[in-house]
Amino acid sequence: MAHDTRAPEPGTGPDGGAGAADSVGGAVHHDRKAGGPGEQSEPRMDTHPTDDEARIQGVVVQTRADVGDKSPERIADVLRQRFNEIGLELGDDRIRALAAEVAGA
Repeated sequence: MAHDTRAPEPGTGPDGGAGAADSVGGAVHHDRKAGGPGEQSEPRMDTHPTDDEARIQGVVVQTRADVGDKSPERIADVLRQRFNEIGLELGDDRIRALAAEVAGA
C-alpha cells in the first residue's frame, strides 16, 4: 500500500481548521498579503506608552519592596543605579526625596 506524501490542502484539518501541513515551527501560517487600511499587520512594540513619572513610580515601588528597610543613603544609591539603568537622569534632590519616601521618612 502506497503512502500519500502530499500535504493536505489548507483548511482540511479536523473540523475544517488548519492541518499539520499548515504549520511551520508550531505556528499556523497562511500566505497573506499586507492588511488593508486601518488593519494592524505587524506587532505593536508598546501598546501602553509609559511616561517618565510612571517609570519613576515603578522604580520607587520596586525599590521599596527590595530595600525599603535600609538607610535613606542606601536607598538613594539603589535609586540612582536603577534610574541610570533605564536611562532616566534625576537630580540629587529628587533622588533624596524619593529615597525618603521609600524609607517612610
